[in-house]
Amino acid sequence: MPPTQPTTPTPRVADVLARLRAVGERMTPARRAVLTVVDAADAAGEHLTAEQIGARVGDLEPAVHRATLYRTLTSLTELGALAHVHLGGAATVYHLGAGPEDDTHAHDHGHVQCHACGRVLDVPPDVLDEVAARLEADLGFVLDTGHAALLGTCRACAAD
Repeated sequence: MPPTQPTTPTPRVADVLARLRAVGERMTPARRAVLTVVDAADAAGEHLTAEQIGARVGDLEPAVHRATLYRTLTSLTELGALAHVHLGGAATVYHLGAGPEDDTHAHDHGHVQCHACGRVLDVPPDVLDEVAARLEADLGFVLDTGHAALLGTCRACAAD
């Protein structure tokens, strides 16, 4: 089966590829496939685990081995091309990151997860500004709202 990867990357993927090339990084088929899969998931409001990304990458680039996938996720995260979010339990999900220049851990959104149904919702970054300011003022603790999801109950589950 031929790869189903688009010949022209989306503007978001093209931007990430350009930033990576600017710092001397190579563009391997695995990297391109991972970025394409994660970008499509972001656009659809999905939050994919490494296993889910691997399954979709296999559709685009069948030759990408599982070990290569995990090395690619790690390297792209270290480079800032991907960001990961820890969910309740042991799950980690990925989305496109702000880039290598982002050392403030500022993200374009935070995450909340329903502990009943597991649904993950994106929240605007300013939702937690007051909490972050209070934690810093009272404890000297700088909150990283983009790295872990807050747990709670979604509207649908609360209604049940």
